[in-house]
Amino acid sequence: MIHHAFSLLSLLPPRPRRAAVRKLMDTVWDLRTTFEVLGQEHLPDEPCLFICNHLSNADGFTLDRALRPRRVFFLAGVKLQGTVMTRLGTEAVDTILIRPNSADTEPLKRAVETLRSGQSVLIFPEGGRSRTGALLQAKKGVALIARRAGVPIVPVALTGTEHFMPIDDRDMGREKVRRAHLTVRFGRPFRIEELEAETSGAEDIRQALTDAMMRRVAELLPPAYRGAYASPEPAVDEDRPGHPEPQAPSEPGR
Repeated sequence: MIHHAFSLLSLLPPRPRRAAVRKLMDTVWDLRTTFEVLGQEHLPDEPCLFICNHLSNADGFTLDRALRPRRVFFLAGVKLQGTVMTRLGTEAVDTILIRPNSADTEPLKRAVETLRSGQSVLIFPEGGRSRTGALLQAKKGVALIARRAGVPIVPVALTGTEHFMPIDDRDMGREKVRRAHLTVRFGRPFRIEELEAETSGAEDIRQALTDAMMRRVAELLPPAYRGAYASPEPAVDEDRPGHPEPQAPSEPGR
């Protein structure tokens, strides 16, 4: 049913289409999910770079809802333009399109320019959705953005969207929505300079910085979601401010 609604909305002009799609998506989220946002007190007033794990095509709009009324630009893969539903979904939020695993650095430059202009940016550093729910090793581009922009970095942990809109590799444009409980947890902001002790002497400094950033995301996630960052090195200081108590993963259909 939702796929037919998107097809009809695609016939509208851009501005009313965006408003109508946002309204439709808000209605679906309201009817099919329960929603919990934690750690909002950590959000700085200044522009910041949000880094988050990636589970589903529902992630962007879920985070958009959690961050309102703050305006945030999302880096999203160009393949989302390939179906009506995913294209209109990316139109519903402010998006910078990127080609994952390519040499195209223009989107990264746009992300830096957006941050320097006073707007916030959110990136999924893994470069794609996790098929297991567990963190994949992140791509290096996020470290480049963080270094050049010089803004606070806010780690974000997302759970539940993999149950709400599960991945369908056969037809991404017809992924179905189910009832689910969604949780968004914001961690304490940090600066890229604070990671120097963890990355000193690394052979690949950009990857080391990226991994250090992602360990902050992993700390906010339940153990089952930590994946490539399940056993962080170096060990995390339990007394470091903002280290949360892990929560159990959400059950499907909750």
